[in-house]
Amino acid sequence: MQNHHHHPRALVRLDEPYTHKAVVRALQHSSRLNWDIIQDVADDHVDAAMPNVSLQWLEYEMINWSLAQQETTMANAYCIRKGLIRKAQLSYNMAKYLSKHPDSILKQAIPETWLFELDHIDYLDEALNEVFEVERDLKENEESGEIRHMFIIKPSMANKAAGIHVFHTLDQLCSIFEEEESESEEEEDECNDDDDSGYGKGVIDYDDREDLTQVREWVIQRYIHKPMLVNNRKFHVRAYVLAVSNIKVYLYRDMLALFALKEYNLDNVSDSLAHITNTCIQTDHADFDESTSVRLFWDLVESGVALSDLESIFEKMQRVLADVFDACASEMTTFQAIPNAFELFGVDFMVDQDMNVYFLEANAFPDFKQTGSKLQHVVQELFDATVTTAIDPFFGEEEPKSHPKLVKVLEKELLSLH
Repeated sequence: MQNHHHHPRALVRLDEPYTHKAVVRALQHSSRLNWDIIQDVADDHVDAAMPNVSLQWLEYEMINWSLAQQETTMANAYCIRKGLIRKAQLSYNMAKYLSKHPDSILKQAIPETWLFELDHIDYLDEALNEVFEVERDLKENEESGEIRHMFIIKPSMANKAAGIHVFHTLDQLCSIFEEEESESEEEEDECNDDDDSGYGKGVIDYDDREDLTQVREWVIQRYIHKPMLVNNRKFHVRAYVLAVSNIKVYLYRDMLALFALKEYNLDNVSDSLAHITNTCIQTDHADFDESTSVRLFWDLVESGVALSDLESIFEKMQRVLADVFDACASEMTTFQAIPNAFELFGVDFMVDQDMNVYFLEANAFPDFKQTGSKLQHVVQELFDATVTTAIDPFFGEEEPKSHPKLVKVLEKELLSLH
């Protein structure tokens, strides 16, 4: 590590003004470094040689990876991390890890998951044969006349709650694909997480983002039975996770509880507003109220959740994240943690009535705007903590300070690729 000239240069450009301003402010707050912050970064800056850049904090597609190969510069993303953020790849890594570590907390924390590949609706029967446990359980529902088993299906790469469906009959599953076939243009909805496959432009060939009719790779998961309810509404926890170098992983204490818009009701599983808790499917809805849909996790005590339960959930999340990152970071081909990068991930957890914690997914470039205006300080403090924990120590000599809001869950020496 070395000190650069007096004003190290940082390139900052994030598409969402909410996030961009918070990052600039965090760098200006740095007590150690007096950053020269360049915000006017052109789309094609990747091709232009920019002298003396110490830090790139940019949209993934804009990161100059050849610059990132210089050990003295830092980037705000790992080039390759599809083993964590692509659902099918993650599922494979989790299964492999569990075969080696059968006692891991992941045995309970990863919902049972199947990869579902469907090239065309005509091949649905063959695709179902590959996931015979799902087919068997759906038939059992039919024969018993009860809903004993429920499933959720998601495109392996899309997010923003696009293409997510809950189902408990074969007919419901079939109708999802019939509907996909008939919709030629999927509407783009504008919120939530960046869908990046771990490939950047020009790094490894990867086609443009596809609409859902083109999706061939899905995952089916067992729907989490008896989710914990607060005020009779289902919620999931959005946690922010900072991965630094190769590799330290921190969980940020201030997490969000994102609530379904309607009360939980198993009689109508097709009502996504009662079952799917992504705020972006709600924001256009007349009943949407940010203050009841987006809350701080620790504030759930005000709704009658015991603080000791929240602490126990938080402790389990730390153990789950430690093993998820241990699993992914061990798979060098799909997750390469390099020494001179850091990355913030948005991780979604679900909790059930027995206080079990489930890891749902990790998103790169999470939508911080989802935090809402009232909780903007949470995001600002997260970026401040990132500067203190990831960036200042990289460019400084002294011992890194730990930030009270960042809890270290994993520290592991990985082989360096440099």
